[in-house]
Amino acid sequence: MVEITVCGRAVERASAELATVTVQSRWSAASAKDAMQAVADAHARLVRDAEAHAASGAAESWHADRVWLSHHEEWVGEGEPRRCVHTASAAVTVRFRDVEALGTWIGSVGVHATHEVGGIEWSLSEATERERSRAARSRAIADAVERAADYAAAAGLGAPAVDAIREPDAAPPEPRAARLAPMALEAADPGAAISFAAGELEVHAAVEVRFLAEPAGR
Repeated sequence: MVEITVCGRAVERASAELATVTVQSRWSAASAKDAMQAVADAHARLVRDAEAHAASGAAESWHADRVWLSHHEEWVGEGEPRRCVHTASAAVTVRFRDVEALGTWIGSVGVHATHEVGGIEWSLSEATERERSRAARSRAIADAVERAADYAAAAGLGAPAVDAIREPDAAPPEPRAARLAPMALEAADPGAAISFAAGELEVHAAVEVRFLAEPAGR
């Protein structure tokens, strides 16, 4: 009896369905009160937008951080006393189903000086992720069977039979991100929608399979 161990692999692809974006409100001022007020007002607008998108079904979920305040001393000039600068910040993260609604929102908030738009993370819905993963695992097994058969034939062995299956440890794939260039937002007309193209995401599967095969003719 001869042991044959192979690793089967497969990749399934599907169009991205969800887009997660974080918009941060940030403002610096000479007084803590001014910095906090500017960010509190900007943050409240973002929260109202997020609630509206969730209510309309354009967004799957959202969450907001509380407002944070920090300060630092800023160098002014030689011989001059340092100036204390207070910075307030808060962030709202929204996961969109509707990419057009996302583009319209980014176009409207990205032109404000108090807002900083982060990168877009594209992902699949839970149902699609599960379905594509199942298909990838099935194809990975088929790939392992084919590899084992090739090795057995090349070595003059009979048809290999599965003896053990193991899923190797694998780090989860990093989400695909689309970064927004600040220059693009600044150049956009106020309120103009931003166009996005997510493309396809990959779902990987790998499996280690051990086979046993008899020498041919036995």
